[in-house]
Amino acid sequence: MNQVTIHWDVVIALYIFFSWCHGEPATIFKMGMNISIYCQAAIKNCQPRKLYFYKNGIKERYHITRINKTTARLWYNNFVEPQAFVYCTAECSRYFPETLICGKDISSGYPPDVPDKVTCVIYEYSGNMTCTWNPGRPTYIDTKYVVLETEEEQEYLTSGYINISTDSLQKGKKYLVWVQASNVLGTEKSKQLQIHLDNIVIPSASIISRAEDINTTVSKTVIHWNSQTSIEKVSCEMRYKATTNQTWNVKEFDTNFTYEQQSEFYLQPNATYVFQVRCQETGKRYWQPWSSPFFHKTPEIVPQVTMKSFQHDSQNSGLLIASIFKKHLTSGKKILLRFVE
Repeated sequence: MNQVTIHWDVVIALYIFFSWCHGEPATIFKMGMNISIYCQAAIKNCQPRKLYFYKNGIKERYHITRINKTTARLWYNNFVEPQAFVYCTAECSRYFPETLICGKDISSGYPPDVPDKVTCVIYEYSGNMTCTWNPGRPTYIDTKYVVLETEEEQEYLTSGYINISTDSLQKGKKYLVWVQASNVLGTEKSKQLQIHLDNIVIPSASIISRAEDINTTVSKTVIHWNSQTSIEKVSCEMRYKATTNQTWNVKEFDTNFTYEQQSEFYLQPNATYVFQVRCQETGKRYWQPWSSPFFHKTPEIVPQVTMKSFQHDSQNSGLLIASIFKKHLTSGKKILLRFVE
């Protein structure tokens, strides 16, 4: 059974306690272990009637064993708290308050997982190479990450990601990059990533600016969008769907951004659609993130008036007037006709 023992001795208890108050480093062990905490009291003129344990200011009532007149043990099974503050006291007499013996910060956590999915990209105009990775499960304790690149044997200390100035890198060169994670419980290293600076540039963000509905024989919607990229050959994707649907439709483009882009869509009337766009340098690996969602509602169908329908309506109107005229003549009533231009 894995077990960590924290042994406190009253001879140094006060020194331990005051050191703790002034920031003594915590005892750190692997989360989920069984731990025993011992408290030993050798206070002058005190034969402890009882020994008490407190965790985070709350008195513990279970899993306490009195070993002898001066020593007691507190036992935890499967300790999973990232941090705790434990101290013990002695009751020397029922007429006096408890006497503090000693205290300790304890912490539990995990050794780091192997960092994976290491990615390094250069966002156009940023001036940096940004490297990210998946650190795995939380460690709950202080964990440091070092990004290393072999050409110059540079090390970059970081916590979650790193921006490395492109001024410190040589354009056109290949680099090997990996991430090393370490804490007091262990060290792990990622696989090496080989990168070529010219192949990891992501174009400047694409933005959808507006939508235009055009009513012709078949109604269509034109989406206007652009990017400030200076990369000549760019491949893009625009995805769209009705907000009531779950499935995206994707339209692909090969384009350059010397002018504003216009993409045509034939959509259902009176429906709300959402659009997003992203681009990459043609033939390269990394895409922009999808742009912010752009919402647009298409207009309702407007009935079309044709010459044939107009003639039909006119003919029906004429027959109606003639019928009314005939009815009034047979009744002998006068008819007043007024024509309005």
